[in-house]
Amino acid sequence: MVLELEALINAHYHELSENDLQILAYIVKNKESVHKMTIMEVAKLTLTSKSTILRLTKKLGFSGYSEFKYSLRHEKNKEATNLNEIKYMDLLSKDIEATNKLFHQTDIEPIVLALQQADRIFCYGTGWGQRDVLSSFRRSMVPLGKFPIELPSLTELEMATNNSLTLNDLVVVVSLSGDIIEAENLMNLLVLKQIPILSITSFRNNNMASKATFNLYFQTTPVMIKSEEIYSFLPLYVTMDLLHRVYADYTMTKNKEE
Repeated sequence: MVLELEALINAHYHELSENDLQILAYIVKNKESVHKMTIMEVAKLTLTSKSTILRLTKKLGFSGYSEFKYSLRHEKNKEATNLNEIKYMDLLSKDIEATNKLFHQTDIEPIVLALQQADRIFCYGTGWGQRDVLSSFRRSMVPLGKFPIELPSLTELEMATNNSLTLNDLVVVVSLSGDIIEAENLMNLLVLKQIPILSITSFRNNNMASKATFNLYFQTTPVMIKSEEIYSFLPLYVTMDLLHRVYADYTMTKNKEE
């Protein structure tokens, strides 16, 4: 089993205790050294026990500490790739390939069911690029009998959260980083009201994904051009198109059965 640690933390966040999160915070910060350590060494440095570390690795879906350590080592080797040696075009290909892999590693059925069962789907993008992607997604869902409602600004998201949203709705939030400080209070309120949330973010551990009911990830690697970080939104388009296609397959299969 090889799956990046941050994604596993997000996927199993609701199963993790405060002690688990403190241990993982140490591991994430010290991946370079932890992947070489024994389970006893990690337990000593985190002031816990061997059994605590073992239980934590199993919560994350590993068979034990050895498999967990192998995954960390594999992740480190991937990070060691010198991006300066990869052509700009090749980098995009790698991001799309990784995005496709992340999508197919996700248990997509609960997300498809949430889309199908939602009375209304509200979509909020944190920037113009994210909103463009959501507009395309909305158009693709209309022929399938779903009419997502785009919320063009944080004000509209706040109004919907305070006055309109119910447990039968679904909120889709798209963000590049997932760390939207200005929307944190609203996200907390959505969680408090138990409104289902589908978080779609770039592939990293982030605040929004940890609060969401469902998570999808895409990979986009920034490139420095004239001292400015440039991100491609094409991997995000790929994620949303894959979601639309899986939902289309689901509805067509369902219609045939009926």
